[in-house]
Amino acid sequence: MEDSNKVLFSILNERLELLRTLDAEGDSERRRHIAKETQTLHAPMAHRLGLYQIKTEMEDLALKFLDYDTYKYIAHALNAKKAEREDYIARFIAPLEAKLKAEGFSFTIKGRPKSIHSIYNKMQAQHCDVDRIYDLFAIRIILDSPPEREKSDCWQVYSLITDIFTPNPKRLRDWLSVPKENGYESLHTTVLGPDNRWVEVQIRTRRMDEIAEQGVAAHWSYKGVKGSIVQRSNDVYVFTPTGDLRRLPEGATVLDFAYSIHSEVGAHCVGGTIRNQNVSIRQKLQNGDQVSVLTSPNQHPNADWLNIVASTKAKNKIRQALKEIEYKQASEGREIIERKFKNWKLEYNEGDITRMALKLGYKEVSDMYQSVATGKEDIQRLREAFLNTDEIPTTHREEHEYVPKSELQGLAIEVDMNVKNVDYNMSKCCNPQPGDPIFAFVSVTKGIRIHRCDCPNAANIRERYPYRMIPARWAKK
Repeated sequence: MEDSNKVLFSILNERLELLRTLDAEGDSERRRHIAKETQTLHAPMAHRLGLYQIKTEMEDLALKFLDYDTYKYIAHALNAKKAEREDYIARFIAPLEAKLKAEGFSFTIKGRPKSIHSIYNKMQAQHCDVDRIYDLFAIRIILDSPPEREKSDCWQVYSLITDIFTPNPKRLRDWLSVPKENGYESLHTTVLGPDNRWVEVQIRTRRMDEIAEQGVAAHWSYKGVKGSIVQRSNDVYVFTPTGDLRRLPEGATVLDFAYSIHSEVGAHCVGGTIRNQNVSIRQKLQNGDQVSVLTSPNQHPNADWLNIVASTKAKNKIRQALKEIEYKQASEGREIIERKFKNWKLEYNEGDITRMALKLGYKEVSDMYQSVATGKEDIQRLREAFLNTDEIPTTHREEHEYVPKSELQGLAIEVDMNVKNVDYNMSKCCNPQPGDPIFAFVSVTKGIRIHRCDCPNAANIRERYPYRMIPARWAKK
């Protein structure tokens, strides 16, 4: 595998060297062919490998040889406004530096113009001139954070930035929680800076920045490429039927490949074809395979799929799908119990239902709901357990616990035990009611969300985002 990876990097190195010498050749059909081939094959390959410096240079040079006038026009516009841009960056950075230093962060802040090819793409997408592009440059904040504090530090810096500048929620990109397939980790936001100009801000740590710029693990250096060309020796490189390159971890299967295309393709994958032969979702991939995916609308993820896939993306998507199935089953089970209690003329009380579930051996009340929905639990057994109230343990309320709805004159929530009257929304996934044990979760776009502690998504939140969870409780206004 090491040899095949070296071949990929050798190809990229040779292509970059060739591009750098094409000026001497003059305008020719061969030069245009090389530039076009670079755009469609080599630059995307460099992107997949996480080699952003090389990708950017390849894209800029390819544009130069395919549309020289546009290339020069953008380059001239950037150069003409260099002094103005540097002055603006200095004004933008000044309050950020002061704030971050006051909070004790060790950091570096860089301001850089977008690449010529990137600006060209924006002009095409927005149908406007270069002067109308609102984010011609980006600010990068690089933190010197230890591994255990990387995510929490990045989110804290994001909070500090949005205290100073107004963010555009639609432009938030979270590649901290789920990194890109090529290992890229960063938090991007766009804020309204001085003079009402939009500025993109990238927040990452020193380790993340090295990966973003050069790749994942430095091993080989090639003539003409600054720094090290890097790779992960345990990766597999395969192709889609249209020739797009996909990088997957060693041991990746057809199911991994399907999820790399799209989560819906993965969720309905029933197999694939490699070298014109039908294979199962378990088939492991090898370097150079060209893979097609077979799907069926009747196929759905199951827990066994977690043992089939090797990629983080596929595992996360499968877990998410399983959680959604569990939540749907829990909701159906709860509706069944509520309907039965109404028929039996029994009062449905969340507290008693929770104690009943614990009495019957369930760790979470949602587990009981799921068992009812799937037919594993006898609804008559629940009725008998509920009617036997003397055997259901009761709990006395302590000062820090919830207050029942009947005792509340209006509703309030205390977050972090000492902050009242915060803005919050009840999470629709578990619909917390007065009396339910709860916690607060700081979401990316929807502010503070209140969840029940037995919410079907609680375990996933605790596992993936513990640094965004805040204690909360019910209280009287």
